[in-house]
Amino acid sequence: MNNLLKNKPLLIVAGVILIVVVFGGLLFFKNASNSGQQVNNNILPTEIPVPTISPDELGLTIEVGEPGKTVILTVKNTEGISAIEYELSYMSKGDLPRGAVGSLDLKKKPATKEVKLGSCSDVCHYDEDVSNIKVVLKITREDGSIYSSTASLDSSE
Repeated sequence: MNNLLKNKPLLIVAGVILIVVVFGGLLFFKNASNSGQQVNNNILPTEIPVPTISPDELGLTIEVGEPGKTVILTVKNTEGISAIEYELSYMSKGDLPRGAVGSLDLKKKPATKEVKLGSCSDVCHYDEDVSNIKVVLKITREDGSIYSSTASLDSSE
């Protein structure tokens, strides 16, 4: 016991070192276990509204083609436009929502598309009692900017 009292400063230093090592180890393991947890970064993207172009500015028309069978989409002003995609929607007999998607050929002036109101493979089966015909265009300009335009056919077929 006398030898321990003579080395009292050595015991104090050893005790301090032991305490630092123990607390340092605890902090290290605590941080290591927290780094294994995933941080929830579920940030929803902000919706950016798509600018619109009026149908008149495009010269957009939608009209009856062959009654009860087709509608004709026409865009007269295609200057500065690199692509036009369409989504045509309508209601058919029994209030069934129907539609068609595609693109307009910009090589033709004016750009025109006759869209069938039904489905065709070998034989066409046309929808009956078609109403509420609406078209939404996605217009891509030559500079890459994107716009939309909407038109409706007011009369029912």
